[in-house]
Amino acid sequence: MDITSVTVGLPVSDIESACLWYGAVFEREEPDLEPAEGVAEYEIGGIWIQLVVDAHADENEVAVRFGVDDVAAQHARIAALGIDVGPVERVPGAVDWFDFRDPDGNLLSLYSLIDETADR
Repeated sequence: MDITSVTVGLPVSDIESACLWYGAVFEREEPDLEPAEGVAEYEIGGIWIQLVVDAHADENEVAVRFGVDDVAAQHARIAALGIDVGPVERVPGAVDWFDFRDPDGNLLSLYSLIDETADR
């Protein structure tokens, strides 16, 4: 599998407050991306920090997300290994993705950027 990028998802209780805090820490006036309601992303040092509104943010589950060229092919490949994978989901205009867990319950995700010109 060729990894094209890495995103670390961090649950937050309030996206506006989180963006103010991370913006100050990362010295950014605004996020690099806001692909969906309640999601803000900063590209930092070659990885993406993704802030995601989560009502259970205090449980502190962190997700590591890996960008791949063909998420559907990787979904099929990983499922064939006998690993329980979630369905491929779509954030319109942004990404296709799916989640799965390692044997210790850590959340992993694979995603592909959507090429909107290919849908035309």
